[in-house]
Amino acid sequence: MKGALLMTNKSNVTLKTLTIMKAFIDGQAVWGVNDLARYLESPPSSIHRILKTLKEENILQTIPETNKYTIGNEWVRLSSFISANFGLKSVAEPYLKTLSHEVGQSVYLAQYQEQYQKLSFILGIHSSNILQYRLELGVLQPIHIGASGKAILAFLKDDQIKEVLNQEGVPLDEAKQIMVEIERIRSEGYSYTFSERKNESIGFGAPIFDAAHNVVGSIIFAIPLSLYKEEEKSVMIDKILETSKEISYHLGQVR
Repeated sequence: MKGALLMTNKSNVTLKTLTIMKAFIDGQAVWGVNDLARYLESPPSSIHRILKTLKEENILQTIPETNKYTIGNEWVRLSSFISANFGLKSVAEPYLKTLSHEVGQSVYLAQYQEQYQKLSFILGIHSSNILQYRLELGVLQPIHIGASGKAILAFLKDDQIKEVLNQEGVPLDEAKQIMVEIERIRSEGYSYTFSERKNESIGFGAPIFDAAHNVVGSIIFAIPLSLYKEEEKSVMIDKILETSKEISYHLGQVR
């Protein structure tokens, strides 16, 4: 009985430790003991003990001027390792497989290549449909066309968008039309295109963000027009938005 009680206490401490660490991600980056205790609705004494242990391991550190806690160097090191070894593709793949199965369509993951101001498709999950579009992986593509590109373009800063359109030599009239479309995408959270990257195709796209709320890519459906059913549109939009938000969350974005 004593052993079981000890195990329960250890489990409670582990759970509380994880809850505290999540507060630094989902709540705010700096906490005082009492503020954090109120936020977590826990006794300050137990919160303080765990904070002290995390500080000893350099997971957290204190700010000398205020004695409040913030993220430490060891947390940064671990985060950097995870980011380098478990990137966008690894995080997104299981969610894309589920999404493709649920809607019965091919799904692609595009990564924004900031240095080129273009995208490349890095993963494709193909449906069981005999008729389906296959997009080439690993090739740089413009981001001012297609649902995949516009889902990224819309969430860049306005001066970056102008740079992209200038770089691609987009005529003024077309650029104005794209800017109108961008406002809609920003408002609704998804992109919708017809025959832009592939002829006779419908595209739905949704952006993916990192912990700093920078757009890092997008996910899309590439649907042959002959297979598209208008009555399924709202379901597909809901599913792609739900999936993109889940991937963004696991990349560190606060909900």
